[in-house]
Amino acid sequence: MANFQLQNRGEIRRFIGPILGIMIDGAATTTTDTSSLIDTKNLIGPDDEFNGREVLIYDAAGSIVDGESSVVSDFAGATWDATCAPVFTNSITALDKYEMWKRPWKMADINGVINQAIINATSLVLVSRVTTGNFTLSDIYEYDWLVPYTFGNDFKAVKTVEYVSDIGVTHKIHDCEAAWDESVDGEVTVATQTTYKVEGAYGISVTISASAEANDLLCTDDIAEVDISDCDQIEIFMRSSVALDAGDIQLLLDDTASCPATPLEVINIPAMLANTNYTHVIDLANPHLDTAIISVGLKLITDKGAMVLYVDRIRAVHSKSKEYIELNPDYWDIIRGASPLFKLTSTGLTVVGPDTEIRLTGWSAPDIFSDDTTDSEINPAYIIAFAVGRLLISHAKSSSLDIQDKASLATYWIGEADKWLRRMTTSLGNVRSV
Repeated sequence: MANFQLQNRGEIRRFIGPILGIMIDGAATTTTDTSSLIDTKNLIGPDDEFNGREVLIYDAAGSIVDGESSVVSDFAGATWDATCAPVFTNSITALDKYEMWKRPWKMADINGVINQAIINATSLVLVSRVTTGNFTLSDIYEYDWLVPYTFGNDFKAVKTVEYVSDIGVTHKIHDCEAAWDESVDGEVTVATQTTYKVEGAYGISVTISASAEANDLLCTDDIAEVDISDCDQIEIFMRSSVALDAGDIQLLLDDTASCPATPLEVINIPAMLANTNYTHVIDLANPHLDTAIISVGLKLITDKGAMVLYVDRIRAVHSKSKEYIELNPDYWDIIRGASPLFKLTSTGLTVVGPDTEIRLTGWSAPDIFSDDTTDSEINPAYIIAFAVGRLLISHAKSSSLDIQDKASLATYWIGEADKWLRRMTTSLGNVRSV
């Protein structure tokens, strides 16, 4: 848990703006149309006072999408009315909150210096990272569990490695030892196969022809009734011959034979690279309803052309019932490089076994912001101080920023940022660097 008040980029930006005196943080006081922003409390001034200022709507009370932006093209002081162009997608509603930014900076400039603060701290400040959902395979010793694409890990150092020794609550949904029933005549072929599997003698292959269409139910199978209402996740092994985006394929579970139109669980399969093995761990949406599952199915949501899916071992688990044991550090290592790999020794894989979940604990670089809603992974007080100091330095001799003694203030804020940075510096302890 963070030892600081969580703040996202939008909240941090709204701290920075008033300190520099270049932002109004207000709310519409009148419901109008798609272009007229009226605020009788904050938009006070003569005609054209706010012309050219950038406006962003956040925490909208009406139908405008949070994050929409525009520019004030005209301001009528007598009616507190800022005309915005381009217009918003919906009418401005009373209590719609907004930011209004004065030059010399645009919001993009503020966002950039916020991210620069995080980048500046990366050499000294790391954040704790714990990842699960990493599964071993038979006779495979090296894994790409450390790279960003797979789970967003971007580990800089790994401290401990643990493996699941027991799952207290788990139920088999399908072992994939026999082929499922094809649902689209002539467009899908389901067979058993031995090449890509994690349990038993077989997995299944689902060969989908180019004539299959979006929203086709590919295949289903009826199973012995199973109550999975005491579980919260599904684990499924999969591989695809083509790259898939999240939600291109769905796993269906139902209490009616052959997974009809309204299954109890519609589970979006995460993104997958082509020809790559995955064991997906996916949250159930309605486990309390899953008391009598009797069928399982696969559905094609997005037409990806001809492709082959490989599936094996589908089970429900209760994530909190997993028991972890730390793996002896002698049994694992890090292979450093442009794409670092996690490596198990032969003894390590023997101890852990195949199809076993691994939990990695370590340190990662703090993420930079790509949106206004994700919370900062490092103390926002440092980011605010750094950003204010840098922005003041960049306009220390400029008349466009109405602040006295900007150079001295810049020195103060940079000093505050340095103090926070020293407090935040990470002590790694006994780790293995990536």
